[in-house]
Amino acid sequence: MARLKKNSKGYIMKTFMYAGKRYYVYGKDQKELLEKTAQKMKELEEGKEKQVNPSLNAYYEYFTELRRKEQREATIRAQKYQYKNIAETITESGKKFGELKIKDITRRDIETARQTLLESGKTPENLNICFKHLNHVFECAVTDDTIQKNPCKALKMLKRESESIGQNRHRALTESDSVSFLNASKDRNSFYHNAFKLMLLTGMRIGEVGALCLTDIDNDFIHVRRTVTRDEVGVYQIGEGTKTYSGKRDIPVTPEIKKLLRDQRELNNMFFGFQWSGTLFKSSDGQILREYTINREIARICKDVQIEKFTCHGFRVTFATRFIEQRPQDFKILSEILGHKDISITLNLYTKVMKESKITAMNDLKIKTS
Repeated sequence: MARLKKNSKGYIMKTFMYAGKRYYVYGKDQKELLEKTAQKMKELEEGKEKQVNPSLNAYYEYFTELRRKEQREATIRAQKYQYKNIAETITESGKKFGELKIKDITRRDIETARQTLLESGKTPENLNICFKHLNHVFECAVTDDTIQKNPCKALKMLKRESESIGQNRHRALTESDSVSFLNASKDRNSFYHNAFKLMLLTGMRIGEVGALCLTDIDNDFIHVRRTVTRDEVGVYQIGEGTKTYSGKRDIPVTPEIKKLLRDQRELNNMFFGFQWSGTLFKSSDGQILREYTINREIARICKDVQIEKFTCHGFRVTFATRFIEQRPQDFKILSEILGHKDISITLNLYTKVMKESKITAMNDLKIKTS
């Protein structure tokens, strides 16, 4: 039972139990004491409601904290962006989607939010990624008994309206396009010419090239051990590991690769002085090499030589394609060189290249029929 007491300063004190815990309230008189007690009870009730039925935003904060030890900062940052697209959507009730109580969200709410985003210009491909992440959030809520049923589970994927990135910007270059591009890169004295060549000759990812140090290279191998990444707020940094565990690999150094690495060291000496340190491939201002910087330079060169635009990942696909064309029996070696975490990724590429090669071979075949 609640008790009333006076302390040495004349304040009235009341104690009460809530959810197994004792609380203390002080007031100058009975009226103030009752007001403060009612306010404290209200705060406790609201806190309990937030714990039992939190908003989606509140639950997402908890979900993110659970994943910090499992996921890289770059992954957390990307997924936060995916979630934000949905959370900021205005619902029929006038509230933002993320402000809805998690137990009150229905499949209709989710479908309405997706349709709103679709009409705002978001692509089906992008929305599929965003809502796949939201589904993961609800699955976690089901697992820890915050909700009984996942309203996102039965949501069907939207149909793709355009070609996948792998079919256009991440395409493999033809041999003539590769030569034209590198010649143009050399002619315009592109600061990133050696980086282009290294990606084309090794299949390394741009983040791996940007994180490469002199200590990672010996006479026989390039030892891929790190990649450029971004922290949770988007700041670029050299990561402590590669994109995946299998990304740690050793790539043989050919005479051509040795020459371009030597050329890059000389270029750094000229731009940054003989005391330069850190990564071998930097941006022209001496900072960490960023993917968007490389892609911007690629776009300029493509425009100059009038070839179809591609991204830096196109060099990796081109390397893999040339390898398969010339050494189809060594797809396991290719998988190791590329650092694929699953050989099925390599085999899918192998199947695609072999299909194209068969078509070319049949078209080139000359058989007299008359």
